[in-house]
Amino acid sequence: MRLQVEKPETNKQAREGSGWEVSAYSRPHRKEKVNGDLCYAKELDTRVLAVVADVLGHGEGAHHGAAVLAQALRRATCILQQTYSILEEAASRTRGCALFLGLLDRKSIEYILVGNIRGWVLTRKGTEVLIGQPGIVGKRILKPTIRRLELSEAALLLVCTDGIKRSFSPVDLQWFWEGAGVETARRVVERYGIAEDDASVLVGRRCV
Repeated sequence: MRLQVEKPETNKQAREGSGWEVSAYSRPHRKEKVNGDLCYAKELDTRVLAVVADVLGHGEGAHHGAAVLAQALRRATCILQQTYSILEEAASRTRGCALFLGLLDRKSIEYILVGNIRGWVLTRKGTEVLIGQPGIVGKRILKPTIRRLELSEAALLLVCTDGIKRSFSPVDLQWFWEGAGVETARRVVERYGIAEDDASVLVGRRCV
C-alpha cells in the first residue's frame, strides 16, 4: 500500500510550503492480500496533516475500515481536535483503530497518539519518543491529548504500527538519515516487520 496523498505535490513544492516531505511503506499480513493499515498525508497550505491508522484485525474487514477512514479524511482541517472528531465518528462505523494524527509545520509538530502505534522524532542531538494514551478510537469516547514538539533543526518523524517488532528502536541507527524516506520506511518494515500482522511505517523529513 502506498502513502495516500489527497493533494499530490512535488517535493520542491512541499518544502516551500510545510517544510516536510512525508513518505510511507506498508504491507499486509502474510496470509492476506489487502491491508487494514492507513498511511495518509494532506497538504494544508503551510502544514502537512500526517495520519497512521491501524484498524483492528486483518483482511477485507480491516481494509474496508481503512477505506472508511480515508474517505473521512477528505473533510480534515488544520485543527487537530476537529479532525480527530471526524475520524472518531468514522471509526465508530468500523472495528475501531489505533491512531497517530499529526500536524507538521516548519517550527513544530502537534500530535494525538492513541493505542499501540509508536512514534519518534529524531534530530542530530537526540531522539524524542512520542507520548501516547490508551484506547481504541471509535469504540468508546475519549478525550484526546494534543501534544506539541518545537523544532529548530533538521528532523525525522517516524511512526509505526504494531506490526513492527517491539524490539525496534531508531535510536543510534545512522542509516535513518540516508536515502529517500520511502526507502527508510521499507527498510524498517522488511527488517522488523511481523509476518502475522499488517506492518506500516511513515517517515517525515523536515527540510531546513
